Amino acid sequence: CYSLASITIPSNVTSIGTYAFYYCYSLASITIPSNVTSIGTRAFSSCPGVAEYHLLPTTPPTLETNAFYNIVSDCVIYVPAGSLEAYQTATNWSTYADYMQEE
Repeated sequence: CYSLASITIPSNVTSIGTYAFYYCYSLASITIPSNVTSIGTRAFSSCPGVAEYHLLPTTPPTLETNAFYNIVSDCVIYVPAGSLEAYQTATNWSTYADYMQEE
């Protein structure tokens, strides 16, 4: 998906599969709907154009290893207000704690 510039993940999606957006160079921003309960290995790996992720689930989804592998250094992972600590301490999410901010 080298030329995929944007995507709206439908609100009825509950799982983002392994390698779902792997090497999507052109993506700039992704919103993960509140119904998502799991994100697969390398789902968003090596997406250098992504400047921000917006996570809507108040409870951190199950996150497989390396889901955001090669995340760019200035990328921001926005999480719902009041959920920051839960995300920063959740299994595999803690790897990306420094990228997180409350929305």
